[in-house]
Amino acid sequence: MTAPSESALRYGIDLGFPVVDENVFRTVVGHFASGVTVITTADGERSYGTTVSAVSSLSAEPPMMLICLNRSSATHDAVSRAGRYAINILTSRQGELARAFARKGDDKFAGFGHHLSEHGLPLLDDTLASIECVVEETAVGGTHTIFLGRVLAAEARDGEPLAYYRGAFGNLERALETAAYEGARDWVLRRRTPLHETIEVEALAAELRIEPALVDNALIRLATESLVRAVDGGRHEPAPMTSELVDQLYDRRATIETGVLERYLADASEEELRHIARLGEQVIELVPDSPEVLDEFLDLNLDFHAAIVDLAGSKQLTSGYRALNVMTVWRETYEPEDWAQQLGPSFVPRLVAAVEARDTAAAQAVVREQVAFVKAGAKRIIAANGGQV
Repeated sequence: MTAPSESALRYGIDLGFPVVDENVFRTVVGHFASGVTVITTADGERSYGTTVSAVSSLSAEPPMMLICLNRSSATHDAVSRAGRYAINILTSRQGELARAFARKGDDKFAGFGHHLSEHGLPLLDDTLASIECVVEETAVGGTHTIFLGRVLAAEARDGEPLAYYRGAFGNLERALETAAYEGARDWVLRRRTPLHETIEVEALAAELRIEPALVDNALIRLATESLVRAVDGGRHEPAPMTSELVDQLYDRRATIETGVLERYLADASEEELRHIARLGEQVIELVPDSPEVLDEFLDLNLDFHAAIVDLAGSKQLTSGYRALNVMTVWRETYEPEDWAQQLGPSFVPRLVAAVEARDTAAAQAVVREQVAFVKAGAKRIIAANGGQV
């Protein structure tokens, strides 16, 4: 066998080829719909896991799978040490699980059923399929390591797969609708179309790289949430955030969260409570001292409260609760000193303590107190901006 020539070993930049812009790359790759998996492993007494879509079958003879893990991930290091991993293929009902394992944290398994296989690998319960592998080879590509694994065991079940498309989880049709809704909602709340101006559906669809009909449907849904309002010709414009709308949105959130606490806290599993407490601890530890960290803080705070609503076991109820979140508009409106006031005292430690103690009345009281505090801050900003933002 002849050795490869020097030119055959030179690729990409070495040959003077250009590199695509990173933002363009992310946008284009986001158009590739994929399944969703959680890669798990065990190293000593500890279990690790992370959400991954870069998974593929590699060979049938012998049966092999390929996964790609970011080298900054704790799960990456654990797989490297343990030399084995499991691929948990998620169902369309496991979007919250996918989001939980996509975040950084020490105890991602809290609140989610799982068990150890006969090969000593942690497997998540109720998944669509699981594939257990031992690492045969590795390769490096950019920021990731590629793990080639020989399959030890595999099992599949009936169900519908979870899909990932344009940053949204669901089945493919719902993922498209969700991507349109979340993109349109973000556009509206960030005031990409100013107040009193008509939202150009074609421009928004082009921005989101999605069909205009899906954007139209998303705007109709946003109208039912009072975030846009209809104007002549079936078009829409952003609805101003007023004190009345603040009361409406935050009171609905409080009603959902306190109602779930009333009905489900006493019977919640220990795993569910640990999951809520873990998210609460992450919120407490995060100091929003920059715009980037502020975005992460707001997302994590929403996840924390949504985890409480998750106690009801209703995906629709949790989705409805998340849809009432309008922190993005404050993110675009508040000055740094406003945030110092608006974050105020941390209600989260008290709420975590009440939830862990299964003290329903105390937990409900903290939720109502926090909502009142947030509403008062929002109304101050609205008043300072002439009565609407």
